[in-house]
Amino acid sequence: MSRRTESRFIFDIEENTRIFRHQRFVNGSRRTDCPSCESRVPSNEPYSHHWLNDPNSIQLGHDEKAILKTIDDQHIETFILCDSSLPARTNDFLLDAGMDAVPQLLRFLSFGTEKLDATVGFYVDVKKERMYYESSPLTIENHLDIGEAVDMIFSMLLEKISNYVLLHQRVPLEACVIRRMKLTVRRHCHTSTSSCNYKLPLQYRVKNAAGGSKTPNTDLALIAENYLKHPEKGRPIPQNLKLNLYCFRVCSTSKELYAVPYLLRGEDVENTPTFAIKTDVIGGFCGLQEVHNIRKFLRTDTKDRVTECRQCQAHFVDRVHFALHKQIDCGRGFMVWHMDKEAIELHENCLPLPKEFFKYEWIGVGGKRS
Repeated sequence: MSRRTESRFIFDIEENTRIFRHQRFVNGSRRTDCPSCESRVPSNEPYSHHWLNDPNSIQLGHDEKAILKTIDDQHIETFILCDSSLPARTNDFLLDAGMDAVPQLLRFLSFGTEKLDATVGFYVDVKKERMYYESSPLTIENHLDIGEAVDMIFSMLLEKISNYVLLHQRVPLEACVIRRMKLTVRRHCHTSTSSCNYKLPLQYRVKNAAGGSKTPNTDLALIAENYLKHPEKGRPIPQNLKLNLYCFRVCSTSKELYAVPYLLRGEDVENTPTFAIKTDVIGGFCGLQEVHNIRKFLRTDTKDRVTECRQCQAHFVDRVHFALHKQIDCGRGFMVWHMDKEAIELHENCLPLPKEFFKYEWIGVGGKRS
């Protein structure tokens, strides 16, 4: 019998304290409360006080922003993870790259952008041969989608490698050595008007419960935005603004994304204007998105419905995974090149990314100089 895991996010009142809890269930039985998500505030304080500190937003100082400017000025879109930065074992390399190194770099590169186009490539040694496998580009339109996107690209790329070496070299994936990878990222930077197009996380876009603001609520949203983007933190929204606001959080332990109340002014959820707060990777305010069906928006998707891809007959129980799979066209654009194992790659205009900010030894490679 397969284990069915489920998360619930609730508020409890104990005496004069309101407590937010993330509860984990297995096959319907409560197993544990996540300590990293628990938050306590006095019960008379607004819900927003639960979320004053966001451990998932990154901090960018002057030096880090200067690195980004150099990347843009030198047209650097290729980043190589060096051989010496991770343990030699393939499993450790892939685990550290997929869980940590690649998401960290993509979050850094997403600052100031409307979207990223990311391509992943692995250098693979097998039976005295070297090959380079590369995915097709995947568009990432919200920094909160990075983890799911990297998981999808890695799993599909490794599946392609496994099938290829089994067919042509007659060996399993475990016989391959992967110690080096390339990440190609195109940054689509914000223009003066594009920040208003910042999208919700994919997990909430596929619910089809939010859309453009209805005309009667547009002025209401603009008034609320003036308070939310004000530099004075915690500036209260006027009591006469009858609306409900929600924001997004990520569990530091399970990496689950969920929406929580930021401001609740109306108990009639059917008729109270409701908005989701959009923020960038450093937690900066990026606008409001009206939610037309809050129950559908907040409802946890069940994993008991199987969706089949009509193109390749792959099966999915997660709508986000299916959406990413379709976006990358079932992996049809993935490529493989045979390389001379003794060949040495020479690159000009290289930018080592500083270890003070990055845990791993990334090298940025600039475009050809004119």
